[in-house]
Amino acid sequence: MNRVVVLLAAVAALLCTEPSAAQAVAPEAAAAAPTIEEITIVGRYPGPPLWKVSSGEHVLWIFGELSPVPKGLDWDPRNAERVLERAEVVIGAPRVSAPTFNPIRLFRLFRAARRLARSPDGATLAQVVPPDLYARYAALRAQHLPEDETDDEDVRPVLAALRLYGAALDDVGLTTDSGVGKTVARLIRRADADEAEIVVKTEPETVLDELGKITREAELSCFASIMTTIETDLDGMKERANAWAVGNVAALKRFDYPDSQGNCLSMLFTAGGLAELRDKLYADWLAAAERALAEHDRSFSVLPMRELIAADGLLAQLATRGYTVTAP
Repeated sequence: MNRVVVLLAAVAALLCTEPSAAQAVAPEAAAAAPTIEEITIVGRYPGPPLWKVSSGEHVLWIFGELSPVPKGLDWDPRNAERVLERAEVVIGAPRVSAPTFNPIRLFRLFRAARRLARSPDGATLAQVVPPDLYARYAALRAQHLPEDETDDEDVRPVLAALRLYGAALDDVGLTTDSGVGKTVARLIRRADADEAEIVVKTEPETVLDELGKITREAELSCFASIMTTIETDLDGMKERANAWAVGNVAALKRFDYPDSQGNCLSMLFTAGGLAELRDKLYADWLAAAERALAEHDRSFSVLPMRELIAADGLLAQLATRGYTVTAP
């Protein structure tokens, strides 16, 4: 895979509110988890029912996205479609936008991204990563990327870790590219409803500048977190993905949804600029949700599953503000 594409994909994964590309669980919880059978997709799967937030007669329905999900998932969107048919306003999924259409500017950004993708000073991955951590990485690479064991020795640790993470997901029948988010976005565009976009705009140069400020310590902490995820949570991710696909609400409520994405974001962007963008996205979503509940009978939105379940998630924050949150 083109390393610049991987770099920009990594930025998107860390900034956007899609579920994390590096979810981790406590080792003791992972050890207790039963071995999960390989997921076989047959027919169309419903995905999760919708969560409900109420203020009097006004209702906001929320679809919970999850990543990764089973490969080949054929998702039936009718639950979301029924709500969207009656929705007066739709709150878009939070996202960061850093577009540029100037060819000269694109070329400069491309060159800057290529420089950032490589380890500083020409050091190899084995020279940058501590020996014990590199040994863990090498063992996982031999398992999940056996034909590519030295291809990533000149890239930054976090990019090598994300590449390995994607290969590990593929090996257990999971993917972060299910198309569910694109399907929901298409349904939203077709709906006869006003759309409240939750977008924080920034410049591509700002993103690259913040990436350039990442400390070695922060990057290695994130690298270690991804290794732990691969070592301990592949079965857990399969179990969560299967429960999401079939709409098993009891299981979805039982799982923990640790914010590994947020943890890696804190580790990487110690300068604070990009972390502040995500904080603003969440604040903007809460403000839009409160406006929708004050002004409209029926509204619709999309959030990561963690934000629906976690004690500090966005739905929990709405509950503390006096709204009634009803799980399916």
